[in-house]
Amino acid sequence: MAKSQQDSITILLGIKGYKVGKVREGEEDFVVEVESLPKRGPCPCCGCTYVYSNGKGKIREVLHSWSRGKKVYLELRRTRWRCRGCGHCFNDGAELLRSYSRITRQAEAEALWQLKDRSFSQVKRELGVGYGTLRRLLEMEIDEEALGFVEGEEEIFLGIDEHSFRHQEMVYTVTEVKRRRLLGVLRDDRIATLKGFLSRIPRDKVIEVCIGMH
Repeated sequence: MAKSQQDSITILLGIKGYKVGKVREGEEDFVVEVESLPKRGPCPCCGCTYVYSNGKGKIREVLHSWSRGKKVYLELRRTRWRCRGCGHCFNDGAELLRSYSRITRQAEAEALWQLKDRSFSQVKRELGVGYGTLRRLLEMEIDEEALGFVEGEEEIFLGIDEHSFRHQEMVYTVTEVKRRRLLGVLRDDRIATLKGFLSRIPRDKVIEVCIGMH
């Protein structure tokens, strides 16, 4: 592929720093061969900068975008690194793809944008992304926004309550009562799940807690 054409595809897909290979079109999708350009970074486990190349990771096919009503997949091959400090092995490209995820961060952003004014069933039908994946993305988005909000506050007034979800399941919601801000919609009503979420909020910032009898 000519360099100018390759550059155009990387800009179009938002994947600068990656080498684009063949593009295949199927009846329902496009598949783009993509390989990461070796970029040395710190170890995500210990932060050590003494890392070395440990070959190439396995090729993964991940959902990245949509075009002309078809899904656009990346057939992704990334460089694998090993830390000299702690021995941890990791792949590069964390800015493109979360660990163990089947869709890129760009696809996540598009799905979340669609959820702003559409139902789960509509987005699932139009984008072909399952309900479980959409709910997980929404939960992560709420968690990340909540933690950013908490870090900027000196005092936190928590409200914890239980609500029905889909008329059957019960889930916990955590709010900042004074600011009237939703901090989290948890995946279930288990005490362990609630404890895990609350452990991420600094105790010294919590002034009051309003909680249901359950």
